[in-house]
Amino acid sequence: MLSVAITLPALAAEKSQGEIRLQLKPRICTLAGDEKQCETEVRAAWRSSKRESLCLVIVNRPDVKRCWEEYSRGTHSVELVFDTDLIVELRDPSLESVFTSQVLQVIREALEYRRKRRQPWNIMY
Repeated sequence: MLSVAITLPALAAEKSQGEIRLQLKPRICTLAGDEKQCETEVRAAWRSSKRESLCLVIVNRPDVKRCWEEYSRGTHSVELVFDTDLIVELRDPSLESVFTSQVLQVIREALEYRRKRRQPWNIMY
């Protein structure tokens, strides 16, 4: 006889997965050659087909946390300064299970490393 054991947090994440949608604006921050950090308002919006109790958090940023009890949608905006990718997650109220996540990418322009598309002509006499 085969028995299957599933922990409750894993079951909760599996049950809600696919039902909760998370959108970030912006999704990419592009740094010009002389810029060191992104300074922008990050807006997160989520919706679900049913009422949820969950919290929006940013990994490694304990100062950013917004929770909802029994809502089917929500938004949160926050001014942030950052220099690496941000991972935004929707978690259960105990913060143990991740329902969904999105990444806000930081892209650095590397102008000095770009090659010209066409090599110049080299005519020898």
